[in-house]
Amino acid sequence: MKIIFFGTSEIGRPILQKLIEKHEVLAVITSPDKPVGRKQILTPSPIATLAEENNLTTIKPEKVKNNSEFIETLRDFDADIFIVVSYGKILPLELLSIPPLKTINVHFSLLPRYRGPAPVQFALLNGETKTGSTIFILDELVDHGPILGTVELDILPDDTNPTLQHRLAESSSDLLLDILPKYQSGVITPQEQNHELATPTKIISKDDGRIDWKETAKQIHNKWRAYQPWPGIYTEWDGKLLKIIECAVNDESTTFPVGTTQDDLVSCGDNTTLKLITVQLEGKNSSPIKDFLNGHPKFKSTQLI
Repeated sequence: MKIIFFGTSEIGRPILQKLIEKHEVLAVITSPDKPVGRKQILTPSPIATLAEENNLTTIKPEKVKNNSEFIETLRDFDADIFIVVSYGKILPLELLSIPPLKTINVHFSLLPRYRGPAPVQFALLNGETKTGSTIFILDELVDHGPILGTVELDILPDDTNPTLQHRLAESSSDLLLDILPKYQSGVITPQEQNHELATPTKIISKDDGRIDWKETAKQIHNKWRAYQPWPGIYTEWDGKLLKIIECAVNDESTTFPVGTTQDDLVSCGDNTTLKLITVQLEGKNSSPIKDFLNGHPKFKSTQLI
């Protein structure tokens, strides 16, 4: 099958790699190089790096809407299908309908649940024990098109956003390879989603990482799992931001006011406690909580904001 692949982030790499091995990838569309690090060195996306390692034609348009030259370039490839995995741009309907098999997307949730930009984070935030991937035909609405196939995956207790996304990418690769020939031959009939069951997600912001100690320890721990590696979770102590680099739910209950520390424990909502493992005070390096307590003894019994 002749494919044009659209993607930018790391999670698309395993999927693109499998497509390269099994199909003819005519071109890869990815985001332009971005400045990275203190020296702001222009750096290609993870998808661009993989494409270039495999000598694939790589196109990095600044915009895809109202870009007639880009549209004509895509038409000239005469691809059977476009495949989108975490590309980061909304594609116009004119583009989606170019190939005969249209444009399909790999989305890391069991649609119609968790539509939008942060399905893995929201599954973790809500304490879900199962999630999955959905492959569907893109239309003009967000994660709205008919479904070609799904795969379900257990969410492990120690899963964080990066580990869960990695496992979803691997399982999605296998699902996609199974679906493509069946879809091309007409064995699979696209199934409309039950739009009444749709739940949205939103773009994550830095402010989302601020801890509300009135939430339970489990809710705060789920926030920590969801917001790795960014924005992480943080609180305020002694006039500075304190990042919680690693934490765990503690079995002991408490009657202390919420946000009160008891050595390495913090009181949370519903008399629950969160155990701090590694922390980082603003302007300092991260450190195990034992070392932090030794260097900041007044933290052992204080109030976090």
